[in-house]
Amino acid sequence: MKHLNHHIKKYNESLIEGHIQKAYRGIIDTISQLKTTWDSRYPTTPSGSLYAGFMDMTFISVKPSVLSDMDLRVSIVYMHESHTFEVWLVARNRKIQSTVHNQLRSKELGKYSLTELGPGVDSIIALTLNSEPDFNDIEVLINEIIEKTWNFILDMTDLVR
Repeated sequence: MKHLNHHIKKYNESLIEGHIQKAYRGIIDTISQLKTTWDSRYPTTPSGSLYAGFMDMTFISVKPSVLSDMDLRVSIVYMHESHTFEVWLVARNRKIQSTVHNQLRSKELGKYSLTELGPGVDSIIALTLNSEPDFNDIEVLINEIIEKTWNFILDMTDLVR
């Protein structure tokens, strides 16, 4: 296993090139704009704080009332390594996650499938929204993510009832 100094040296070399800062800033700005657009479009289903992450994932969560009443929420997630946007059905804690996961096992999930639960797995159901996001057209990207997320919320609401 390489020492931390080696990784920091590689990190610093990458920073000198300047791409990491610009890309990361663009990702954060996009999620911030997504949050603002979501909140103006769905004021009764506001989003929570932006979680910047550790260059693994960046996300916001929304709490539709029906799901929130069951201690569930939906997270819109940018996965840095795979360069994808995903939407997740998540629970307030691991106990609720396990309970809902078990309840959904006996249901017909249609186009969805349950996530394999394990350490570090937050989603109950995950769906890729965009596997090749175009950050050069933020408005189109955000509208696509919001539309697909809203449809996911409607589907999840039907599934958990």
